[in-house]
Amino acid sequence: MSGLARPSVSITVVAYNSDHCIRACLLSVLPVVRKGFAELIVIDNASPDESAQIVRDEFREATLVCSKVNRGFAGGHNFVWPQTRGRYWLLLNPDVIVPPGGVERLVAWMDEHPELGVGSPELVDGEDNLACVGRRFLCLSRAILEMSRLHLFMSRQHRAEYFQGAYRRDGIEHFDVDFVVGAAMIVRREAVESTGLLLEGLLMYGEDVEWCSRIRKAGWRIGVYGTLRFRHDEGQSARRTWGEAEQNWRMWLGTYLAYAQMRGRLYSCVLIAVNALAFAIESCHPRRSALERCRFRKHLRSHVRLLRCPSVLLSRIGQPTQV
Repeated sequence: MSGLARPSVSITVVAYNSDHCIRACLLSVLPVVRKGFAELIVIDNASPDESAQIVRDEFREATLVCSKVNRGFAGGHNFVWPQTRGRYWLLLNPDVIVPPGGVERLVAWMDEHPELGVGSPELVDGEDNLACVGRRFLCLSRAILEMSRLHLFMSRQHRAEYFQGAYRRDGIEHFDVDFVVGAAMIVRREAVESTGLLLEGLLMYGEDVEWCSRIRKAGWRIGVYGTLRFRHDEGQSARRTWGEAEQNWRMWLGTYLAYAQMRGRLYSCVLIAVNALAFAIESCHPRRSALERCRFRKHLRSHVRLLRCPSVLLSRIGQPTQV
């Protein structure tokens, strides 16, 4: 391996129950792998389906690493970090499709902005709806402002900057978001070396929030390349594995475990209660559509379940692995 030219970026894909989507994902990055710009490592997390076999049979350019256990998102990516050689590390979900030239453009953008430790393209679904990947950390002040409708007194520009996420749908570059979602997250090698790896105690969801928090504390900025868009068919593998209701609950559980790690368990529990009240209000708000009220009720049910079992936030998560 020492005689091989160093790739610009190492792409790692963690697969679990992903045989319905991983072929399209890997095909989309194969051109940059074949020309040596990127290396591709696929981690099969003891999948019960044909994910590993598809990689083995159809993608000889990829390095396939098979784990005997499901290490989760964080553990899977961390497991192959020692094998990566690129200047950048692109963590890619198996349900993401990269447009032609997308990897090269993302790397060039990171090169142009050396202050960025982490970046992400914008993500869109099959109908080109924006995911708005640049987010702010959850906090009580934002939750209370939204719930009380006081945020409506802010200008649209101020709201977009203060809340980010769905409030900012301009599709342009941003360089000071709190975190980006982990579906297509590119990380500078120096940022990994200065802050450590993903926190493996967060098995699924919340890892991107906690990691970006540490990277920001180390002095790096977090950015979104809003004019570059990758397609993301979000949550397909998770819904296939657990079902929609269980996936939603696990998403919120991982999120609040991350905030318990970042700001303490009491803060996280109060945040759950405030957000549960906000979702209860939204779920019966007369100006919301029937579809929106249904979506809010789904989130409310997950929060009620968390409030009934607060002990899930009391388990010790552990510390991130240092490089």
